[in-house]
Parts: sequence; structure tokens; C-alpha cells
Amino acid sequence: MDAMSDRPTIYAIGLTILLLGATGAASADEQLKLDRRDWAEVGPARSVVEIVTDSGTDEKPAFLITPQSAAGAWAVSEPLAAAIGPVALSMRAQRRSGSGELAVSLVSDIPEKPEQITPLWHLEFNDGREHRVELGLVLPGNEPVRLAIGAPGGPGEWRVTEIELAEWTPPRQEDGPTAELPPATSLEPLPLGWEPEGSLDGRWRRVGAGKEIVVEVGGLSISLPAEIGAEQAVRGGATAYVSNRGDAEKELTISLQGPTGAYMPTFTVPFAGGGMTRFRPPVQMLVTGKHWIKLILSCGGETAAIPVLVECEKRYPALGLAADLSALASKVLHRDQLLQFFHVRLPEELPAADTVRQVLGPEPGQTILDLPLLRDLSDVMTGYDSQPASRLMSLVSFYLPEAMGEPSGSEITATTAAAATQIRARFSEASFLSPPLPVVTSPEGLQPAGRLAEALEAGMGAIVSAVAVNLPRPPAGAVLIERIDGRLRREPGSFWADLDRRYDFYSLRQALNMGGAQLPMLLAELPTTASGDPRLDALIIGRLLISGFAQGCTGATFGPELLYLPPVPSAGDIPAEHPVRTALRELNRELSGAVPLRGLARTEGFSGRIGEPLVYRSFLRGREGIVFMWNNTSVPLDVAVVLQALPVQMQVLRLAYTGQLVTRKCQGLFAFSEEAKENQQQAVYVRVRPLEIVGLSFSLRNPYAGWLGELAPRPPRKRDNGPKWPRGGDLWRPGETQP
Repeated sequence: MDAMSDRPTIYAIGLTILLLGATGAASADEQLKLDRRDWAEVGPARSVVEIVTDSGTDEKPAFLITPQSAAGAWAVSEPLAAAIGPVALSMRAQRRSGSGELAVSLVSDIPEKPEQITPLWHLEFNDGREHRVELGLVLPGNEPVRLAIGAPGGPGEWRVTEIELAEWTPPRQEDGPTAELPPATSLEPLPLGWEPEGSLDGRWRRVGAGKEIVVEVGGLSISLPAEIGAEQAVRGGATAYVSNRGDAEKELTISLQGPTGAYMPTFTVPFAGGGMTRFRPPVQMLVTGKHWIKLILSCGGETAAIPVLVECEKRYPALGLAADLSALASKVLHRDQLLQFFHVRLPEELPAADTVRQVLGPEPGQTILDLPLLRDLSDVMTGYDSQPASRLMSLVSFYLPEAMGEPSGSEITATTAAAATQIRARFSEASFLSPPLPVVTSPEGLQPAGRLAEALEAGMGAIVSAVAVNLPRPPAGAVLIERIDGRLRREPGSFWADLDRRYDFYSLRQALNMGGAQLPMLLAELPTTASGDPRLDALIIGRLLISGFAQGCTGATFGPELLYLPPVPSAGDIPAEHPVRTALRELNRELSGAVPLRGLARTEGFSGRIGEPLVYRSFLRGREGIVFMWNNTSVPLDVAVVLQALPVQMQVLRLAYTGQLVTRKCQGLFAFSEEAKENQQQAVYVRVRPLEIVGLSFSLRNPYAGWLGELAPRPPRKRDNGPKWPRGGDLWRPGETQP
């Protein structure tokens, strides 16, 4: 019987939304219980609403939604009670007639028009049947919100019943093919400015015009240059020689200690007897300048430590911090935090700022300087006299003074051109970034906003090396997982696919290139807290960074709040580091200095195109091949990463919404799995689960731009049908007794 047949009371209110009676038990969590009466209607004025109640029953909200136009119609709840963590929204939905989609959104206030509501989730049902919809929803933790359920896209009639909120339970995650790899571990960093006492357990010796350090451990002789050069974030700056004079194979375990930003996972490598082997420990430095590191070597129960001096040069793209150092000085507890960032604001009150004001004029707040060789906060606080002028002025980023108000794009271009002319007259090698200019999202991706478009037309691209852009804030909520009729959805979810589509950088890069910019863009002061859920922020910002760097961004900066993000509650007694800062540190290790590569388009669904189930972005950095992947569906995807260059080492990085936030695994000496050998496929198999970003980094023996062959579905495992017994006719011959 139709639930509308028994209704003792009817109220008419203006929009075609009927609250249907649905009998059921009350929610156990009163905070998540939805009131069945207090809903507002948003839609055309000519619609009508009937609210139906059954006295004496505790009903769940239910609606008959009949939009009269493509603008659609919505039912908006009262503000939801504060909820901790994500919630599960469940409902039954049926499209009885017409066109359009069912949609869910979160709004702060009741809008005047339905067009003002942007769906977080939307899906079209064409079969006329009733479907059970279950969504994992993230509610913004920093402001009260209302739940909105509607039908945009066209006139028709939708029946939505049994609407309920409850605690969200993430689906069970099974381990994937790389689960057996050992976790990547590393030693605690050394204090900033650490210097060794002599050569520790090694000895220095002259080799021609240079010097190297040699150490004996467990019957192995290891030598490295005493001083090595490195590029920021690029792994493998050191070339070591290991001599095994014995006959037996020996294993060498290598660990690294260095300043914050120096990193190498501890790994073990076997060395055959009776020869010398050359290999490259994957030393990685995020800190520019000269710094001592300590290598700890273990073999056969013996351990030795040797110091190596590393000079790290800057390399773009990179992650940075846009901040006024004078303001940071009293707040930053650990100065080495600043060493991993490259973008710092010139403090106005320092006497050394007068040098720049002589060039720029007295207007304060006009420039930000890049200090790529900043060694210590005290270097800045004592003045700039020790810094060579050419290095000090290597990159200038303009910030508009507040006195300018809201200038037009032409005025911004003229101001930037005048300042650049004055600076270049004194510092001829200076490069420039534009003032941060706004961009907007659209169904076709990111687009220049009005002032940026005007600035490009006025010739901004001919003045600067890159345009700094301010991205619009990501959505304040999210749909985590979709389950339709009890099954996790295998098609791309609308929220994640829409996020990729609306924040696609391709159209923006094309617009900047046509505007004459030599390099595409710098992402200026990305927001670190957008959704109110720290883990969701980490995933969304990670996707934006990877997508932006894949389109050739020169870098990305964050505001000083990045340093002050508070710890978050954890399962243990000690609060965990804020997820955004943790994720950015790991992504910094993989993205800084990386050169984007063209995507592949061989396998449907695994092409990397926007809106596909699996999206990926690939890079090359020195001798490293790097690929990042994420899954837009609600089911795990097993992927074959087919390689055309032979790896020497592999690291697997996962950033996950549920479970452990960051996991990193390392294969110290790369080998293809037995499954890959059985499939005769030069591939690494990896499971990409929903709500994850997965990155693979390969140290390649023969690096080149075509190192990645294709991404394809993992071949199904071959079944073991048991031993191959002889057939019955082969067991006996005529004239013999049959067994």
C-alpha cells in the first residue's frame, strides 16, 4: 500500500514536497536524528507543498519532490547538531516521472534560489524503480550546516523516503599486492648545524684533487666522496663503491641521519663476493645549502658511521611558505622548520629592508623575496649584508599594498612593470612572480577570474616568469563512499569526479600560455583548513598539488598557519601531528623538483583522464620515475603499473582517510613479484583503494621520459586446479589389469 494513503493531517506550504509517513525506530544517536517537520523549501514560487504527519508515530523524514523547471527544487533541514567525524546518510529514492537527478548538498543558510545550491552528490535514476542510497558524508566541523536534498536538472517527480543520519562505518579495507613489502623506517634527524668530530669511524684520503671517506665494516670496504652535490628533493646524489674481497655474498644495511628535511629509508643491499659494486644510496635533501649528514653502515654484526658534507642546490618546482619572518621569529620553536620552505616575506621593520626600498620606493608591503640560501632564522634577523645581492634578489614576488584597494588588472600590470623595471636596473638577474590573482572553478576546469584575465590582456605575461594564482576554497563537505542498493558503487563518484573536473588546471594553463606567461603558474597560499576535517583536507590539498604540478606549476606556497596547525586526537596518549602538515611533508619528498610527463591513453578507465575511475599523474625527477594515483569509485581497484625502464629501488607512499594516515614501504633491491613473472608482465601490482592517494617512486637504472608503459587492470590470478593427474586411459594398457 502506498505510504500516502493514510494521512490524518495535511498542511499546504508552497513547494511540491510531501512529508511521507515512514514508521521506524528512533536513531540511537539523538545528535544525528533528523526532525521530520522543520524543513524549508527552495524552489519556484508556483509549486505547492503538502506536509503529511501520522500522529503517535516517530517518523523519518520523507518527501515527494516535484520541481517545475530545470532549476530544480530542494528541501533544506534545520541546522544539524554538532557531529564528530563523518556520518552516514541513508534514504530510499524513486524517480516517478520527468528528467533530472537526485542530489544531496550541505548549506550554511537557506538560499533564496535553487541555483544557489551546488550539489555535493548527484545521480540519475532512469529505471523508475525504488533504490536504496547510502552515502558517507563529511560535515564541516567549523560551522553549523543544513542538509539539503533536491532534484535539479529538469521538471518531474521524485519520491524520497526513510531519510536517516547515523554514524559512518568505513568499509573494510583488504591488503593489496604490495602489503608484503617492509615499511620504510628512518632515524631521528640531527640537530640543525651538527658537525662531526673528525671522520667518526671512517678515514679521509686524497684522490686526485678531491677527497673521499673510506670505512671498513663486516669485511666490506665502502668509499664515498667526502663532499657531494645534490638537487633539492632529488634522490641519489651520492655514488658509493662497495668492495667485497671475500667469496661469500654479504648484506649491507644503510641508514641516514641529517637535518630536518634530509631523508633516506633504511634498506639492505646484498653484494656478491670477489668484486666491487657501484650503487647510489637514495639520499634526499629538502634543505638547501651545505649540511653534514651521517651514514650508518651495518654488516655481519658490525656497525660504523661516516660523515658526508652535502651541498644542496635549489630546484623548482617546490613547496614554500609565504610569511613575514619578523612575525614568525617569536612563534617558530624549531628554526629548521623554515629550511624546507623557500618563499618568505621581507619584514618591513628590519634595517636591511631599506636596501630594497631604495629600489622599490617607500611603499610598504609591496614585495616578497625568495631566499633560496637561507640557512638559519638568525641570518635574517641580523640583516642581509652577508647575502650576495644576486642571490637575495633571485626571485621577487609582488604583493599589492592595501592602499591600492581593489585595482583593475591593467593597474596591477602597470604597477608590477614599474617595480620590475626598477629592480632589474640594479639586480639584472632577478626573476618575478605576479601578485596573487584569483581564478574560478567551472565545469570545464579552472578559469582566470576578471582581474587575472585583464592583467594577461594588459601584458602581465611578458613581465613575470610565472603568474601567482589564488585557488578558490575547496568544498566545505564531502561524500566519502556511495552504496546503491546495498552495493558499493563501481562508477566514479560524483563528488570526487566533480572535484577533479572543477579543479582541472589544463584550461588555466592554456589561458596563461596564450597570455604570454613563460611558466604557467605558482599556487599562492593554498588553504590548509577548508572542509573542517583534517584528513579530508590532507587528501584534497594533495590532489590539488599533484594536479597542479602535473600541469607544470613552478611551486606552491602556504600561509604561516601551516606551522601552527594544532595536533589532533589519536588512539594513543600522544596527539598526532596535524594530517595536513604530515601529508605535505611526504608529498614534498615526491613532488619537489619533479618534471611532469604526458599521460597515457591506452586502457579505458585507466587513462588518467578527468572523470575516469582511476586518475593518475606521472613525473620524472633525475633518475626517478614517479606516479601518483587515486580512485574515484567506492570499490578498490587493482592496478598493473607496467614499466618500460628497469627499477633499482621502489618506494610506495599511501595517504589514507581511514586507518593510518601515512604509510611508506620500501623495496631496497627491486625485484618483480612471482605473480608478474607468471603473467610475463614487467609490472608492479598495487591496490588503489577509495579515499587514498597512492604514489610509486622508482629509482631507475635507465631513466627516460617513457619509463611508464601503461596502467591497466591487474590480470586475474590464475587458479590452482591441483595436480595434473594422468587421464584414465593413460593409467593402463590393454592386456593389463585395470587398477
